[in-house]
Amino acid sequence: METRFGKENVCSVGTYSTFKPKGMIKDFAKLFDMDFSQANSVTFKLHLGDDKLIDILRRAQTEPVLKEFLKKNPDIFYMMPTILDQQKTEGLHACAMIVTPDVMSGPEWMPMRVAKGQLVTQWSGGECDDAGFLKNDILGLLQLSKFTDILSLARENGKDIPDIYNLPDDDREVFRFFSNGWTGDVFQMGSDGMTSHVKSLKPTSLDDVIALMALYRPGPMEYIPSFIKRKHGQEKIEYDIPIMEKYLSETYGVTVYQEQVMMLSQELAGFTSGEADNLRKAMGKKQISVLDKMKPKFIKQASAKGYDLIKLEKVWKDWEKFASYAFNKSHSAAYGITAYISQYLKVHFPIEYWTVALDYADEDKTSVFLSEILQSKSINLSAIDINKSHSVMTSDLETSTIFWGISSIKGIGEDTADQIISERNNNGEYLGLEDFLKRSIYKGSKVKKTAVEGLIASGGFDEIEGVSEGFENNRSSLIQKYRTACKVKVANVSRDPYSNENIETVWYWKMRQKDLTGLSFINYEHIAEEQGCGNNFLTTRDLNNRQQGGIFKSFGGYVTLCKVGNTKKGKYARLIVENNYKLHKVIMWPEEYENFKDQLKGCEKKIILFSAELKYDAKFTKGNQFTFKGNSFLKVL
Repeated sequence: METRFGKENVCSVGTYSTFKPKGMIKDFAKLFDMDFSQANSVTFKLHLGDDKLIDILRRAQTEPVLKEFLKKNPDIFYMMPTILDQQKTEGLHACAMIVTPDVMSGPEWMPMRVAKGQLVTQWSGGECDDAGFLKNDILGLLQLSKFTDILSLARENGKDIPDIYNLPDDDREVFRFFSNGWTGDVFQMGSDGMTSHVKSLKPTSLDDVIALMALYRPGPMEYIPSFIKRKHGQEKIEYDIPIMEKYLSETYGVTVYQEQVMMLSQELAGFTSGEADNLRKAMGKKQISVLDKMKPKFIKQASAKGYDLIKLEKVWKDWEKFASYAFNKSHSAAYGITAYISQYLKVHFPIEYWTVALDYADEDKTSVFLSEILQSKSINLSAIDINKSHSVMTSDLETSTIFWGISSIKGIGEDTADQIISERNNNGEYLGLEDFLKRSIYKGSKVKKTAVEGLIASGGFDEIEGVSEGFENNRSSLIQKYRTACKVKVANVSRDPYSNENIETVWYWKMRQKDLTGLSFINYEHIAEEQGCGNNFLTTRDLNNRQQGGIFKSFGGYVTLCKVGNTKKGKYARLIVENNYKLHKVIMWPEEYENFKDQLKGCEKKIILFSAELKYDAKFTKGNQFTFKGNSFLKVL
């Protein structure tokens, strides 16, 4: 912005927060050295948000928990009126900037301050809008960087590069991928909910994708099932008022975009362009009070034109839901086109697409991406190899193989990885662990202990050291060989991952590799047999077919998530268990949770073996669901 308009014409927008009842009660608890858990339980149970003081006092008359809390802590009651809604903190907006004729004269128009070496308004974004300033939200988008990297890699592979902003919008394979729910790393479509909806929708045009982007928001979301049914002819397309067909036919009679509301308000109630735009702003900024003021005029003017009052009330009620999070069509189109480009590149440049996606992926996304890659059966995966891997993810077009990057190992940064690779490039491939130590450690390099041990445990030396299946002793001996050669001392044996009681098992090293790199295939069926709980075990072959219907199965996998929540009957647990990159949901209701809660402590990133009822859940798109019953067993390794 400064480059385009000049430093003297640009300033950042400030933000500030104010004291609200919920946060204020917690702050007072800290100030007066109260029992914080008591204050927290009050705010949690009563869900105090933006209530005004009068609302809190009114509720205290009927809600014993709040009444008792205020009785025991009268200082809070007396201080709240003074502090409520006062400024608490100030900050800097992540992307909003003001363009002015002369920012140096800004104090003449609005108060300014300096933060991080730049001028910042002391007004919030809304106040700047109201004053008539041109506010720009400059948002960075990581997906665009991914597009650049994918196309660069494709160019290196000798492929023809398309103009991604002028792609054909009727590619059947792209829509097949959407319909199959293959949405891993597709912009704005990676969640379970969105994946489930796009599978049901089975989009056949870019317009369908754009509309779904607008609908998948609080408020409009409830109309998604109807939108899908109408597209597929399973529900009659009806219009509350016949004239609405003119503006809603493209979205099967469902109001999707702000622009549709603007045009309908003009058509039905004779709103001016300015009034229609104010309606759009009120929806976009969730200004319920503004919408409430506009409603009487809409009803009055529309009914005067002969439209049914009951139907007008329904139309307005539908519009109010848009105030939760309404999109304009241009915004939705930008999202939808970006999603389409993502899917197009995945279809036509799969090896390049997934190489980049995995390189950018957070730890929790790796399993999701690998699950989809394995479904495609067109891409091979290669673990760390000290003589083949590069710093980042790389790929080989001829063999359709993605090679894991050395910097993907936990404890190894890009600098260390670059140093290892530079030595290899300059002086030839490493001949073994001892040769590596001579060239990397003894030379006084900055390669740390964790880096060497991470390379060994990740399988980086397997090929040159002749490590094969049954490698438990081989990798263990390499760790010890390194520690002896470099005189590595272990300060705390209890925290040493290589002092584990299971170190002599194959699955331990598979798990260690998975923890370090995210890539490892584990034979859970074999582990279950070893642990004496392999009867009726759900095999990998079974997993390829979605199961349903009350079947009691044994199962195992790697716990990626364990969350404990509350129900009326007590605490329950929800787990996500990954079995070689197929994710499965595991539910443990209060009665069963009480039986197994001790075993669940610290179970994340560990192997779990259990038996539970298998259940199909259409909303959980990534795998099956298991529910614990009274005769279940559980073992955490």
